[in-house]
Amino acid sequence: MFRRASLACAVASLVACTPDIPEDLGTWPEDQVLVAGHPLLGHLAAALPDGGAGLTLEEFLRSDQDYDEAPDPSSLFAARRDAHAALPPQGPAEELRLLTYNTALLGRWFVFFSVVMPELATRRRVLHDIVLDDGWDIVLLQEVWDLQDVDRLRAAAAERGYLVYAGSEAHHEEHGLAIAVRAALVDADAAQEQAEHSYEQQREPEDFPGPGVVRGFLHWSFVHSATGVRVHLFNTHATSFPGFARTRDFQMRQLGGTIRSIPADDVAFIAGDFNGGTYYPDDAFGVTKGETVTGWWSNPAAYALLLHYGDAEDLRNAATLPTDVTDMDAVPAWSPDYFDRPFGDGAFCERSPPAFLTGNDCNSLYFRSYAGTEYPARIDHLFMRDPQRRVRVQATEMVYTQPREFADAGRFELSDHYGVAATVTLARRE
Repeated sequence: MFRRASLACAVASLVACTPDIPEDLGTWPEDQVLVAGHPLLGHLAAALPDGGAGLTLEEFLRSDQDYDEAPDPSSLFAARRDAHAALPPQGPAEELRLLTYNTALLGRWFVFFSVVMPELATRRRVLHDIVLDDGWDIVLLQEVWDLQDVDRLRAAAAERGYLVYAGSEAHHEEHGLAIAVRAALVDADAAQEQAEHSYEQQREPEDFPGPGVVRGFLHWSFVHSATGVRVHLFNTHATSFPGFARTRDFQMRQLGGTIRSIPADDVAFIAGDFNGGTYYPDDAFGVTKGETVTGWWSNPAAYALLLHYGDAEDLRNAATLPTDVTDMDAVPAWSPDYFDRPFGDGAFCERSPPAFLTGNDCNSLYFRSYAGTEYPARIDHLFMRDPQRRVRVQATEMVYTQPREFADAGRFELSDHYGVAATVTLARRE
């Protein structure tokens, strides 16, 4: 059995190339903004050697940028938090509880190797029952790879009053995405739209000779029965690893463009495992196959690009001032001890409150898959697009963080990621 990190080692050498440039890059107004001083992108330019003077976003995306320092989103966080806090009080509104969760239900076998996530058989039997028993209104799941797990999700959903959209049978096992919505929230008399999209830019060997993965996103829209507002849900799982940051950037441009295209009177919620955090103190962190992993400073661009192209807002940033910078600055310096125990000792994982890092070695399943190779980060996100300011974000939290007892199987977490939840209120259409 290979750890997922081992799969990455097996195919990484085959994909160390520049991704194809989107044919329409430069044709959107959003491509032509200046990066320096931009309210969403300016912190990226500030970390470039010349401060990104005169650089358009198109030019930024056409070339690999070498940063002099870590792009720091602190000013972005402060401005976005202030803007949401300054919104006027809502009128009559309805509460919604949202969850995004990477379930780590991956188990595939090939001619020369296999990739099986830890404790897969035990977790897949109970995961969907546990999650849907917790009363979420909207559940956006990643890594529900196999159709057998979609069947389990549908069965659990039917018993608890949820509707499910997981894409088509032809393509579901390529993207592994699924959405569940409480049926009572969907106006049955109004039109619904459902679609699955593949990203134009891919890390091709993830499909073959890898585990048959084609990255993309789901889109489901419906009229919210209690408010009359049309709600759009987007669920994605972007390309992983810092060496493929530009591929991920182009994926965020494509996703963002689709989000921005929906009517301004509607509300969109966007979720997923974006495989990119907002801040990394060091460009080098971790070791794979004896080589230091570098390129982490390029990872935060994807987050900012989705905000820009999607006209989107980070729900955590709306609810509070994110602690990403202080959390990441507190990560102990990498050492070979990382391979043997999380962060070299137990001190970081015993912090109270815990750092809001959804993928990190404090999770025993994550440690078994990635120990010493991955920079911990907040890589699982909930966003929204809300031009009419119908939504107020009341709270966000990291959930499914604690190990649990699985009878004779032992004690471990429900997934190798932690979930991210948000409570919002949606104003009724006047």
